[in-house]
Amino acid sequence: MNRTAQECIRPQTVRLACRLLSPLLDAGTITTSEYTIIRKTLSQLLKSGEPLQVIKPKLLTPQEAAEMLAISYSQFRALEKEGAFPFRRKLVGNKTVRYRNTDIYDYINAPDIQEKQTEGEAH
Repeated sequence: MNRTAQECIRPQTVRLACRLLSPLLDAGTITTSEYTIIRKTLSQLLKSGEPLQVIKPKLLTPQEAAEMLAISYSQFRALEKEGAFPFRRKLVGNKTVRYRNTDIYDYINAPDIQEKQTEGEAH
């Protein structure tokens, strides 16, 4: 049975859960990373009706990063040079450049500016 996101969880439920967890975060009962994971998982469940995928952290070559973004390597280099990506290079050793797959995954799944504006207008 396919359910819509609205049948799984409501926006007010996500907001309530985050408000209830906030004092636990402030008291140190849960960590910031735990709070962030819970918030992102609930938001993803709200948005798509599917829970957030668990991504095993891994360092990617620039070519693998470009492939993950579904663009050519030359496009990736040009966009990176322009500063188009929020994720940063990770130097391994002296000169080897790698990228965190989790940073790229977050970038891919971040709402577009238009989505953020629409969400802001709805509240």
